Amino acid sequence: MTDSVELLLDPSGEHAVLEDWRALEDLDLPNQSRHASSSNSPHLTLLAAARIDAGHDAGLASAVQGLPYALATAGLLVFPTKHKYVLARQVVPSPEMIRLHQRIWSVHAAADPAPNTAPGRWTPHITLARGLSAEQLGQAVAAVARRELPPLSAVAARRWDGGAKVVVPLAP
Repeated sequence: MTDSVELLLDPSGEHAVLEDWRALEDLDLPNQSRHASSSNSPHLTLLAAARIDAGHDAGLASAVQGLPYALATAGLLVFPTKHKYVLARQVVPSPEMIRLHQRIWSVHAAADPAPNTAPGRWTPHITLARGLSAEQLGQAVAAVARRELPPLSAVAARRWDGGAKVVVPLAP
């Protein structure tokens, strides 16, 4: 999956998530701060698919109107991959966020979505680390589990074009 529609955090929320990344980095554990792309920042993915055509941008921009959106976090999530793990902060979707997700999917009903972004299977989260071994996962959870994040707010939206490596702003 290379393209996505994402919500970006307010400065205090971004700072809080970056502190999680730093806590993992301080332990020399895999974390999102090691992702070298200039577009790398804490975010919540609404849709991910092999391709999201630019022809959908106006509709996607219209769908994300209403920013900012309050985001409530509730602990950690672990996603298994082939012999490795992804660690993330869970975001509890409010009714408003669920409606936003539905609007995004009404604009672009991807035939090949990432499973955890598809309608009925959406798992809202903010990724902290990818590629953790089982041992590293235990260390990573211990490093961030006791940290409470402040209230978060999604203040901007973008489309990531993974093929062209371009960020397309959708809302401030």
